[in-house]
Amino acid sequence: MNDLLSVKTMLLAPANHLELFVKAKDSGADGIIIDLEDTIALSEKDKVREIIIDYFKNSSPIKNFLRCLRINSIKTPAGLKDIIALIDNQISPDVIIIPKTEYPEEIIFLDMLLKQNPMYYIALIETAIGLHHADEIALSSKNIKGIFLGGRDLSADLGSTLTWDSMLYARSKLVRSAAIAGIAVFDTPYFNLDDLDDSGILEETRKVKELGFTGKFVIHSKHIKSILEVFMSSKEDVEHAQCIIDIYEKAKGCSCEFDGKLISTTMVRAAKKKLRCK
Repeated sequence: MNDLLSVKTMLLAPANHLELFVKAKDSGADGIIIDLEDTIALSEKDKVREIIIDYFKNSSPIKNFLRCLRINSIKTPAGLKDIIALIDNQISPDVIIIPKTEYPEEIIFLDMLLKQNPMYYIALIETAIGLHHADEIALSSKNIKGIFLGGRDLSADLGSTLTWDSMLYARSKLVRSAAIAGIAVFDTPYFNLDDLDDSGILEETRKVKELGFTGKFVIHSKHIKSILEVFMSSKEDVEHAQCIIDIYEKAKGCSCEFDGKLISTTMVRAAKKKLRCK
């Protein structure tokens, strides 16, 4: 099973703020995305890269918590340095976030570089070209475990706004691409930090869940509770889903029903999805 399908939210944190890594574990998030890209100035990347390599060398994996690394684009010298540093130091983050992914060949190239030490990836789709090739990117490697909408950069590339309506096509396409490949799909962070009553983050999260997104990443820990509130199944939902699965499995292929309704394979798939959210 693709473990990322059960991930609902991860917290993005600049790679030069190690103190945030410890706080992230207690935030309620499923993991942290340590960012070597957007939040680190070009002049600082070499120094911060060394800090992150030391962090992974001198720390152990954390149970039920993903430590992900957003590298620089592999189409840049900084991105290639990131990969070489991981290889040379035999470092394996739980997941690598690949920014500005535009072509499946980028993933294939990364697979070749990491052949001796394969890693899992989330492809970050944040350009018009990347959106155009989203299906091929999602299917490009068995190591691709998710795709992630970079809404702010994509809207800039498209010349659009970051409103719900303007991003609806992009969101819908990524959901389809992820469904074709059977991988996770994560929505862009909610950027309004002045949403005092959380109504905005709750509404947007409900909408992306209805579209088919499996999770939503955050740039501030204050949004984690709202996202989990939307994505996590209630106790009643879990019990209902488990009943459907139990009845279906006991029937061993014979016709069966629950609450007066025939149980279909579609219902079983939906029930299993709810169990991943418990």
